[in-house]
Amino acid sequence: MIMTISKESYNNLKEYWDYQRLIEYNKEILRESLKSMQVFNDFGKVSVEDMFDNIWNKVESNDFEKPPSNWIPQDEKYRFEWEDEPKTNVKSNKSKGRPVILRAKHLHNEDYNI
Repeated sequence: MIMTISKESYNNLKEYWDYQRLIEYNKEILRESLKSMQVFNDFGKVSVEDMFDNIWNKVESNDFEKPPSNWIPQDEKYRFEWEDEPKTNVKSNKSKGRPVILRAKHLHNEDYNI
């Protein structure tokens, strides 16, 4: 049986559990991002897990995103005992911003000194 993080364990090892959850959040972001990709090599389609392993080994801790306060891990062993089941898939907490629209600029021959 997988155990969640107890209140006592969290209070005793707060920094440890916060860091473990930070790692887990970033792993979830990467896995979710890779699900929509298809990569092929000389041997055919590369699996999501192979892509994940390849990329995750290159990620540095200073690249991690902090989870939003309402994030609940998919993996039960990183959940606090007072957390419910996660309701949705993980999403990056980076702002999406406005959509970018590229417009072609009409150029004249004199712009190129032709």
